[in-house]
Amino acid sequence: MKSFLVNIFKSQFFKNSAWTTADVILYPLFMIVATPFFINHLGAEQYGLWMLINVVVQVMNALNFGLGDSTIKEVSKHHATHVYEQLNKSFNRNLSLAIVLLFCCLLLGFCTSKIIAHQGWFNINQVDMSKAMLTLVLFSCSAGLKFIEQVFLSVFKGLQRFDIAARLSMLSRLSVLGSAVVVVYGGFDILMIVKVTLLLNIINLIVQATVVLKYTPISSLIPRFAITDYHEVLQNNGWYWLQSVIALFGFLSDRIIIGQLSDLKTVGYYSIAALVGSQIHNVLLTFGSFIFPKVSANNALKKGSSQIYFVSRFLIAGLGWSVIVFLLLFGDVIFKWWLGEAVFMASYHYIKLYLAFVAVIILIIVPYYFINGSRFVKINSLFEMVLRVTHVLAMYFSYRYYGMDGLLWSLIIVTIINIPFQYFLFNKLILKEFNIRESLYPLLPALAIVFLVLSTSVWLNMVLLAGIVMLFKWIYYNKVKYIIKNFMPKGNA
Repeated sequence: MKSFLVNIFKSQFFKNSAWTTADVILYPLFMIVATPFFINHLGAEQYGLWMLINVVVQVMNALNFGLGDSTIKEVSKHHATHVYEQLNKSFNRNLSLAIVLLFCCLLLGFCTSKIIAHQGWFNINQVDMSKAMLTLVLFSCSAGLKFIEQVFLSVFKGLQRFDIAARLSMLSRLSVLGSAVVVVYGGFDILMIVKVTLLLNIINLIVQATVVLKYTPISSLIPRFAITDYHEVLQNNGWYWLQSVIALFGFLSDRIIIGQLSDLKTVGYYSIAALVGSQIHNVLLTFGSFIFPKVSANNALKKGSSQIYFVSRFLIAGLGWSVIVFLLLFGDVIFKWWLGEAVFMASYHYIKLYLAFVAVIILIIVPYYFINGSRFVKINSLFEMVLRVTHVLAMYFSYRYYGMDGLLWSLIIVTIINIPFQYFLFNKLILKEFNIRESLYPLLPALAIVFLVLSTSVWLNMVLLAGIVMLFKWIYYNKVKYIIKNFMPKGNA
């Protein structure tokens, strides 16, 4: 085990993990630190308008048409088989599609600005309306440029160079955030922020394009629009796009339901819980994305990936559950210090239940990326659809009868019911195993964590903690220990 860990720290996996972690953590951290500065210098109304326009623009991400996942899969597959002509063709197809989507974003932003101005939505005063609508159009252009960036960064992910992708992503995001601070400090408004942002996005794309040409097998960045490629686009991108659209609206559905049926104060307290839980989940998703190109390459080479599955689920579930259990045991101190007494008292119950939900839903991460790397991509779209639809239905009806607790428990229970079906299909189609126990056993540590949320006794907490450790060792660690002993190259002890 010691040599296994030493090899990890020396590997490309560690470089990928370290740089990706920095990318995932630094931007949200700096954004949190900068938020009071923006509010104080822009004023609450201008800052609110900025955030509102950002939400409108974020919805445009639904146009992504699976560009990221499709590029990763195609690059990893053709790189593994050394079919570089097809690799370049697939890249060029997605780059061309990204440019088309850029113009779609511009058109959508222009039309949306006209509708908002005509209908008087969002209570924007007439003095700020024309400036706000120009800001929306320019932000829409920036959103469209991000589709091109997504294709560039996905090339490196497909080559399993997440470290380069993370560094380019950090440069892009932190330069934009830093420039916003400088612009606001200089006394300018949000229109100047978006102008500088647009300029920096263009500069960052030029840097990324240069790096892509220098360090990847990509030979040309000249787009070749071909209407005849529509069938390939639908076949290679369509299912990934459907997954992202379902996930986007599924991610927003709980807040939409609470906003419709409850009040803004409750939405605010719940959003704190969702922020904590979603950040944990997003970090684990990022680590899980390392699996995708490796599995895609193995499939192209007709190689099995079961060892990768057992090791990756051990690492991702172990990391996620360790953080969640720590927060459940010591969160009262941590969150009280962060939030203050009043906000802590109003939100901590939601935070605990949301952490229980995350403890369960992280189980879908590894199978999700494995299936996306295979020829059964549509299974993920089907599972995502079933999971999110049942979430929405359960949340809506449970909130009406049991309030916020009912809504959160419906997320937990519905996910617990859905996961064994995903694992059954995963084991049958990907691992080629028909084993009902393997569809249920991975859930057991997560169920113990759910009971830990319900516990109010120190002694019961200790018993449950011991149970979580033993179940994790039995189901996850022992399998990895067997793989290391029998399949991994022997290193120095």
